[in-house]
Amino acid sequence: MDTLDAREKEEFLSSLETIKELEHSEFETYSIVKNKEMGEHYLHYFLSHINLSEGGRRDDYDHFMPIDSDDVLGLLFGEQPYRFPDHWRNPYLRSGNDNRLIPFDPTENYDLEEEAAAELAMLEQLELFKQQWMNAENLSAEEKEKMTKEYFAQLDKILQKPEE
Repeated sequence: MDTLDAREKEEFLSSLETIKELEHSEFETYSIVKNKEMGEHYLHYFLSHINLSEGGRRDDYDHFMPIDSDDVLGLLFGEQPYRFPDHWRNPYLRSGNDNRLIPFDPTENYDLEEEAAAELAMLEQLELFKQQWMNAENLSAEEKEKMTKEYFAQLDKILQKPEE
């Protein structure tokens, strides 16, 4: 499948046919659609959002994730999960409040467990350092400097990647 390029929403929608609606509610719809001209399949997620700050105006959003033949079959037979955003880890097209579909790559937002663990470890070190600093009134300037250097060394150690 070619890379995703921005395109006009209405033109794109007019080239689609629905293969199967997977799920439908008042605010969400999941379906498998096919581009009649190109033969490409997409998992289509439609969301209708009620914007209360705008007097209850409904904003509609479309998301189109390209899927290959195996995924189409898996979705048709109910063997593959499809709920947004849990299973939308590949680049896809999404709409906004204008007549465009723009590419979106969610991969930068996944697999951040290591970064989250590092963040927690750094916060823990900061709390420890603050505690030590509060009890450092009897320490000399050299001892305070040493304590500060040790703190930054701990941060450097936390931030080091395994391949470094």
